[in-house]
Amino acid sequence: MPQGRLLTMRALLILAAAATASAAPPAAPMQTHAEFDVPRGKPQRVIVQTRDFASGAASGWHVHPGIEVGYVASGQLEVHTKGKVSVLNAGDSFTMPRGLAHNGVNKSPQPARIVITLVVDKGAAPRQPVKAP
Repeated sequence: MPQGRLLTMRALLILAAAATASAAPPAAPMQTHAEFDVPRGKPQRVIVQTRDFASGAASGWHVHPGIEVGYVASGQLEVHTKGKVSVLNAGDSFTMPRGLAHNGVNKSPQPARIVITLVVDKGAAPRQPVKAP
């Protein structure tokens, strides 16, 4: 990996860690902390975001045109896929493959904060709503 790209990745990790250090408000829009292109055979875009889930909040069923890696920075989140529910606590992480319908739900009484990294096809909407399976 070129030195410049390695420094960029380190900066993104530091930025994501800093974003998780503050307490999550009860409800807030998703915040994008970084976006950059990854030149390969099929151009892709890397997006680093945080999302706060108030108690009872859900992301809604959706898919991504690429992979998602999520880290629960605080609180608890249920990740629903067809026929499966995974309960994730602060410190847990998950990966979501391309095109797999999923829904994040906070059923706990406390807010939850998630740090999300997407590696998606450049030019495609990074999040595409779908019907529940």
